[in-house]
Amino acid sequence: MDPMPMPAVPPASSADVRVPWHASLRTRLMAWVGLLLALLLLAGFATAFLAARERVLADAEARTRYEARQAADRLDATMRSVRVSGEAMIELNNRVALTRAELLEAMEAMLDANPVTVGGLVALEPGVLADRAPLAFYVGIAARGVPDRDLLADGYDLAGREWYQRTLQATSPWWSEPYFNETAGGRYMTTLNLPLRDRSARRIGMVSLDVPVQALSSSLESLRTVTGQRTALFAPEGTIAVHPERGIAFAHDLPGYIARAGRSDLAPMEAARVQQRPLQFTHADARDGTVRYSVLQPVGGSGWTLQLSMGRDAMLAGLDSAMRMLGLIGGLVALLAALAVLRLARRITVPLTELTTSAGHFAIGEFDWPVPHDARGDEVGVMARALERARDSIRQQLDEIGRYATERQKLQSELDIARGIQMSMLPRDRDFAVGDIRYRLQARLEPAKAVGGDFHGHFLQGADRVWFVVGDVSDKGVPAALFMARVVTVLEVATAASDAPDRVLADAARHLSENNDACMFATVLCGVLDLASGELAIASAGHDAPLLRHADGRIDSIPLESGPALGFDAVDAFEVWRGRLQPGDLLLAWTDGVTEAFDGDDLAFGEERMQAALRTAGSAAEACDGMLIAVHAFAAGVAQSDDITVFAIDCGSQPVPAAWSMVLDVPGGRDRLPEVLAGVEAHLHAAGIDSGRVHDAQVIVEELACNVMDHGAQAGVDAMRLDVTAADGRVVLELRDNGAAYDPLAHPVPDLDADLEDRPIGGLGIHLVRELAQDARYHRDAGWNHMRVVLEAIPSPT
Repeated sequence: MDPMPMPAVPPASSADVRVPWHASLRTRLMAWVGLLLALLLLAGFATAFLAARERVLADAEARTRYEARQAADRLDATMRSVRVSGEAMIELNNRVALTRAELLEAMEAMLDANPVTVGGLVALEPGVLADRAPLAFYVGIAARGVPDRDLLADGYDLAGREWYQRTLQATSPWWSEPYFNETAGGRYMTTLNLPLRDRSARRIGMVSLDVPVQALSSSLESLRTVTGQRTALFAPEGTIAVHPERGIAFAHDLPGYIARAGRSDLAPMEAARVQQRPLQFTHADARDGTVRYSVLQPVGGSGWTLQLSMGRDAMLAGLDSAMRMLGLIGGLVALLAALAVLRLARRITVPLTELTTSAGHFAIGEFDWPVPHDARGDEVGVMARALERARDSIRQQLDEIGRYATERQKLQSELDIARGIQMSMLPRDRDFAVGDIRYRLQARLEPAKAVGGDFHGHFLQGADRVWFVVGDVSDKGVPAALFMARVVTVLEVATAASDAPDRVLADAARHLSENNDACMFATVLCGVLDLASGELAIASAGHDAPLLRHADGRIDSIPLESGPALGFDAVDAFEVWRGRLQPGDLLLAWTDGVTEAFDGDDLAFGEERMQAALRTAGSAAEACDGMLIAVHAFAAGVAQSDDITVFAIDCGSQPVPAAWSMVLDVPGGRDRLPEVLAGVEAHLHAAGIDSGRVHDAQVIVEELACNVMDHGAQAGVDAMRLDVTAADGRVVLELRDNGAAYDPLAHPVPDLDADLEDRPIGGLGIHLVRELAQDARYHRDAGWNHMRVVLEAIPSPT
């Protein structure tokens, strides 16, 4: 454990007794003689420096490109070796009828032969093996810290995993995003998934091979030794697997990092990564202006990409050093005469000056500053050794203090990280709009400790069903947080495969009672809302029934009999309450941290105060925030003893905006383009469309409108009309002009893999329209060009 930085000690008034450099006679003599020679050498140095600078930059950029290609080839060779191992396993299975044991032995041999693989999965559908039984066995290399695991024996739902279904449907191997694997020794892994087919091309299973991300990163070690050179590695979906900045790897994908860190200078690199094409460009860090030359190199056909960048300052470091050395040599020659005069004085004053300097640094807390002349046998040596002993004694004591503080800080930091991870597992508030009805889901959670056991969640099933859960795990703190993560995961999986809340709770009860040696349990309220009809179905496992506030202000407690809490035993029967959420209604659920919040007189908040707070709330957000305000006001001055969670759903009507249109003259309407884009944005926002989809619509309108405005005059265009409609889950953009017949969609698709100098000019804008649109069509009618583009209308979250 590294000690904390030493605390600064206020300098004593006598800590620095050196003569100021500008008042020193030695400095003055050196300055005048050096200035004369410096003026003579400056012109020659400047000319040589500028010429050499351009050459050095060109060589450094070429070296960076070469090293990026070499590193990508090394990574590609590693990944291809993994693929060869997997394909060899598949070929062996197709050529030889192996038993279950022989198949696993062959898999282990394949994994052991490849130094970068630590484990692999063999999964076969029922009926493939001779015993007709399915197979799902994970073969681990024990010597590399990974154990075997029989997934079927563990009750693992392999068929329900998205990656398994994706691999069955795949026509070629694919690499997964990095993920943290606790079983494999707490390492980040990436997996190559290969579909397994028999000779008749029937899907019969899959083979996957796990590779530690460290195994890929180790091939980049040589790049990190170069001063100023930075390396990053991106997974196929953009997850950052290697990054020079602390805390970025595995925590962000590249688009998210660009947005959060304000790195707009990396936007071209993200576009090239998505298209899996090489890129070399010079850019300035948007945060501090540091200029860097970056190379993005795809790693074969794996989907991974490598970034290698070199700072402009590091490129020029050698040149600057050489020029400084040359200047120093010239300066030394010029100073020889002055140094001869000062030599005798320096022999006496320099040792004392250096000891005084060391003492001054110690006085301000810089205890790593060296003590010179401690080997001398005269009075100066005695002073140096005494000063060094005092320094070592003080530093030892401060190191002890620093270690204690570091241990405490680390513990608090780990708890803060755990709290952030737990809160990130919970979904954000969200709105759902169906026609003229909008449902708003809001939740607030305040743990009593750094982490807690309360939870809430909602999961979208299909396009018109929303599941929601609210729960409270027994105990508090870290054990409750860990069990809470398990409960939420089990519930999310259960809701994806169920159509009624009682079945969800029964499935969850069965899974949570297994291997529950700690005897922990959770109360859970589970419900499902049909967005199209407003129908509600709710079941409870030991949790308080929610409140329903009607549009007329009446507040009812839902008559729902609770079943047992989850975690004790497998229970099959839970009562279900069914009803309908009407416009103006509001449903409120909570955990016992609300009703059992105590004031200074040890009185509980209770359900009556809760109904009073709910009665004055206008919306789901106001109900949640108002409830927390009421609880804290009631328990003012008393420490929070339990986690507090409030969850609310309200139902309301919303106006459906009409279509929006605008007519422009061509080419004179070019200056009104900002007005057009602003109108598109305002209309779609009013229609409840997601900001990202609004931006896509603006890009399409700008591209099509600019084509007409810039080139339409040559075709006789004098009028253009834009219509924007958002309805029935679609955004429809219609652009009409009365110019000569021209179909922009007839333009050939550009070859994005070709070099820029080999591509014909034009076509990229229309290609972008095709990529963004769900449907794009052109037709000619009554002397008008009609261009119709359809986008999916993604609703805007809260």
